Amino acid sequence: MMEAQNNYSIFLTDDHQLFLDGLVRILENEPDFSIAGIYRSGEELLHGLNRMVPDLVILDVQMPGPDGIALCREIKRRLPGIKVLFISMFDLPQLIRDSKAAGANGYLTKSTDADVVKETIRAVLHGEDLFARSEKGENSQAVINPTVYVLTNREKEIIQLVKDGKTTKVIAHMLHLSHYTVETHRKNIFRKLRISSVSELIAFAYKSGL
Repeated sequence: MMEAQNNYSIFLTDDHQLFLDGLVRILENEPDFSIAGIYRSGEELLHGLNRMVPDLVILDVQMPGPDGIALCREIKRRLPGIKVLFISMFDLPQLIRDSKAAGANGYLTKSTDADVVKETIRAVLHGEDLFARSEKGENSQAVINPTVYVLTNREKEIIQLVKDGKTTKVIAHMLHLSHYTVETHRKNIFRKLRISSVSELIAFAYKSGL
């Protein structure tokens, strides 16, 4: 559910206080996010869900009591409209498959850049399903490193054209955009991908299947 102030309500659940503190710092100043509950165990989270229904639950995979996978199944059984995003220190394929099977909407590792975390949260809240996207033939590695999913369609289009050797001037002409607009898109792409050269961008495009 959305709150009256157009904020998305979010529950955070992790048994590591330092990580929780860091996640709070990342999210608390975002105008569209409202941290509605912070929990250290699955049992605490389930009690919190009796109090209110958030838009999103962020879970760790391994916690005291019910683990994250079991919690996700229970959340989806009781409240199927809630989005669930795992943020874990593990990037094991089996855990990712188990998360998907439990009904989660996405999976990040704890080493993910803060900006990508925020953008991925928004993508999930807006209805994106990272697992479903990977099933359509996009690089499955992006379930772990979901940067490719938080790029806009226009940014992906520009990346493809850069990969094909097109210059900014040619891209602007092909897409009916100004030179300045294309340059702005390129700067945003470089920021999101944390790269600084066209060669790195091309390497990312091939690795991600763009």
